[in-house]
Amino acid sequence: MISRILGLIKKFLSKDSQWWKTVLKANFRNPIEVFKLFYYNIKRKLFDIGARFGFYQYKYNVIFIAGMPLSATTWVKNLFGRVPGYFTRHTPMSYDIAVNRNIAQSAFKYVPTYGYTIFKTHLNPEIENLNIITNNDIKKIIVTMRDFRDVAVSRYYRLATSTGPFGPKKKGDPLYLDLSKMTKEEAINESIKIVAEYYVDWIDGWLSIGKEREDFVYFCEFENLRNNTAEEFKKMLMFYEIELSEDKINQIVNASIGKGKMQDNNNKALLQPWALSSNFRSGVVGGWRKEFTENNIKYCKEMLGQALVKHDYEKDDNW
Repeated sequence: MISRILGLIKKFLSKDSQWWKTVLKANFRNPIEVFKLFYYNIKRKLFDIGARFGFYQYKYNVIFIAGMPLSATTWVKNLFGRVPGYFTRHTPMSYDIAVNRNIAQSAFKYVPTYGYTIFKTHLNPEIENLNIITNNDIKKIIVTMRDFRDVAVSRYYRLATSTGPFGPKKKGDPLYLDLSKMTKEEAINESIKIVAEYYVDWIDGWLSIGKEREDFVYFCEFENLRNNTAEEFKKMLMFYEIELSEDKINQIVNASIGKGKMQDNNNKALLQPWALSSNFRSGVVGGWRKEFTENNIKYCKEMLGQALVKHDYEKDDNW
């Protein structure tokens, strides 16, 4: 416990002045969220004690989410964050490992033997990562995915409208992008390029793992989650063999709907429990149609045309 407290103090002291200004503003604007965070931590401890003495049991100790960025990973995390007994926890890792979407043994430091945990990641489908998570008794993974064109648009808006920890990537980040020197059309093309260079291989890697390991990966498509949230959530619950009443499922779905402006959500997210915080805008299916220019469409066909057909988002290039 002492080492954990010291680790958290060290983490906070390492933050820059802008981070602290953002946190202080968030406290001033959302004081009730501070009390909610305190309540969450107490509740987590009590549930862990209850699990230790067998007052309630689930088959799987960890729900592990490894989503394509901007493909509803946060949404899925928020759904499971409201399943009674499952909690997010501090996952200490070095910056280099985390920013490159990998994982380290240290991430499991605070995962209790008795108790139930949620991991929300954008984990790369590499053998080193798979070895670490399977060695830590991860038996099932949910992978979220989405139409690459909508991902490119969401990525543009995330970088263009967010500030603080959810804003533009810092120099040195592998996906850094300086939007101040670009038009919207140019910035969307840059997002298309990054999606083509990084995300296509990412999802192909997980699809290969899903074929190799039976019942190890559940692929949650954003489009299905958006069009029928309750049914898609039920499928994910069945994947983890979690039984909840119909009323409880509907309650969780309604509570997890994205609300408010992205920046307001960002401010609250600094104070909220990780399991419940939200920084996403209200994503739509096919939103790229209103955002892409003719030049964006042409460039996207060059960069992502084959991948869109391969993953059944289009039948051909006539879109």
